[in-house]
Amino acid sequence: MQIACGNICPEEEAYSNLELNEDRCNKCGKCVDICPMDVLRFNHKGYPFMRYLDDCWYCDSCVFMCPRQAIKMDTLPYLIR
Repeated sequence: MQIACGNICPEEEAYSNLELNEDRCNKCGKCVDICPMDVLRFNHKGYPFMRYLDDCWYCDSCVFMCPRQAIKMDTLPYLIR
């Protein structure tokens, strides 16, 4: 998130388990819309990121709904593996 001072909040870059291929992503927002827990948000560039990591079910809906296969789940919690 970009704030009035022009700085980018660090949680956008570090607080996400999504691996996003920005070259493939067309910023359509289907992944953000389909998320059952509403944990995905758009960053300052318009790309999705996982804002509420602890609330994610790791259901992969965002991965499957991406029409350009731009999203992968990067790191899964040890209980889900």
